[in-house]
Amino acid sequence: MFRFTLLSILLGISSVLSGQASLKVSIILNKPDAGGVLRVALSPDAHAYKSDVGCTLISVPATGRLVTATFENVKIGTCAVKVFHDINSDNELNTSWIGWPKEPYGFSNDAPVNMGPPSYKLAMINVKEGENPVRISLR
Repeated sequence: MFRFTLLSILLGISSVLSGQASLKVSIILNKPDAGGVLRVALSPDAHAYKSDVGCTLISVPATGRLVTATFENVKIGTCAVKVFHDINSDNELNTSWIGWPKEPYGFSNDAPVNMGPPSYKLAMINVKEGENPVRISLR
């Protein structure tokens, strides 16, 4: 019992010393009764943001008007979040024949969309130690 308690304390201290944080993403749905799942991606850098390689993914049920997804043990620094409402739960952002999304989507900073996804720089957020709130309104 003592070993477990000591280990828990040491792990807690370790995460504080290594500069860990959490990211609490609150997502405002524009189709709250549509059902499905929210696919939320945490992009640690510009390359991951563009390619999805290296992103941390969370899927949460799309229930209600406001849905929260929390990323734990996020590194201090910059990152970006992108999300889409997978209404039909097929694991894909469905698009029209010209590539425009048919399902609601959004980005951190509510970064504006102009003929394609916003740049990493527009969606980038600064993560500090502790809990970091992020709010995204789906379009």
